[in-house]
Amino acid sequence: MNLSQRHLQMFVTTAAYCNVSRASETLHISQPALTRALKELESQLGVTLFQRTTRRINLTMEGERFLPVAQRLLNDMTVAIDMVRGEATGQQGSISLAVGEAFGCTVLPAVLKVFAQSFPRVRVRIINDNSQGITRRVDNSEVDFGIGTPVGNTGALLCTPLLSAPLGLLADPSQYKLGTDVDVSDLASLPLLKESNDTSIHHLLSVNGSDVVAWMSIGIEVSSLAQQLALARSGVGVAVLSALGASHYDAVSMKFSQLKPEINRKVFLMQRRDKVLSPSSRALLATIFELMHSVPLHPCVLIYDYHSSK
Repeated sequence: MNLSQRHLQMFVTTAAYCNVSRASETLHISQPALTRALKELESQLGVTLFQRTTRRINLTMEGERFLPVAQRLLNDMTVAIDMVRGEATGQQGSISLAVGEAFGCTVLPAVLKVFAQSFPRVRVRIINDNSQGITRRVDNSEVDFGIGTPVGNTGALLCTPLLSAPLGLLADPSQYKLGTDVDVSDLASLPLLKESNDTSIHHLLSVNGSDVVAWMSIGIEVSSLAQQLALARSGVGVAVLSALGASHYDAVSMKFSQLKPEINRKVFLMQRRDKVLSPSSRALLATIFELMHSVPLHPCVLIYDYHSSK
């Protein structure tokens, strides 16, 4: 059986008018062509759908039973076609991405505001995680792509640099007098807040053999940027973070001092090499690349040119 959307549309329209002439005008086809198509449909179904008279046609009992089924099938086919076309053009679909809190709170809001206006039918799911978790989620194909610092197994991933931000200290200037730069040797007396072992900050400090790892190990451990900023703002401790984290709106009243010797955190777009991104995912990435330069970030943050980094 070759039951097409065309056959269903012709049957439903003819049933609505009970008149081949008016139905053919609505469908913009000739009466003989419509009559042939209806007979083809009846032949495929093996039943008579219309009872014909000289002036009009009426649905048979079988036609009345088939009409709601045909209407439902026609609607389902229309919805399915619209969905496929929408996803193919990026106008419809769903996106899942894993991001770190710093990028998610500083860059993403402005990006998603513009993206939602241009693609209102695309559903976006954001998963907040640390860099180790983001890398794992992308590697396991739990998300379409991730934005963070690659930590762990990256062999199957394509990592494109987005920005670079130096590490430093963030503190309430009324309680801790820090200069523009702070030498690592001067940190022993400061109440440093502890970064979790699975974060990119801790990973970078450890890889570079920084003494900051030992000095912050006795401090209060926090797992979220918002909590870290709240503690720093209240004077409980001094936060160790990147200039990207210091771009958060909760950090406006505090002073960021860059660590010396300099250690930079690079943030990457991470995606699996063997996975083709959907049109809607590509549209979101294009919006990120387009708007990153216009987002107000700390002046120490360096944003890479996407085209030159590919």
